[in-house]
Amino acid sequence: MFTRIATSLLLILCGSVSAMSPSLATEKSCREHPQLIGKCFKVRGRLSTYNGNPAVRLRRIGTKRVLGVSDQRFSLPGYRNIPEALAKQLDGENMIIGDFLVCPFTRPRPREMQLMCIESAQNVVVKKREN
Repeated sequence: MFTRIATSLLLILCGSVSAMSPSLATEKSCREHPQLIGKCFKVRGRLSTYNGNPAVRLRRIGTKRVLGVSDQRFSLPGYRNIPEALAKQLDGENMIIGDFLVCPFTRPRPREMQLMCIESAQNVVVKKREN
């Protein structure tokens, strides 16, 4: 009888502790964002911060095309629009050159910045920003 009561109390106590422990909130990747309008695509470019909105922009190498990393309009709790590792490396003095996998929030239009999020980056090189 004592063993049953002790076991029951132990199970109740363990259940209480696990209910109180914080669950690990994992953010979903850009590719899973519900507001995407098309397939993700690769871009070779230069990622930097700027004044204005969006502050983080990706300039396609070899073109004048600039893509904006949406940080307001398409910001949803639980989703990352830029990988944390990239965001940590960006400051006003650095730029990141690499191959980026981006996912579009808006359609490309002439003379308009297309809004997107960044799923991942490869072949990354961090350099001091040129003035």
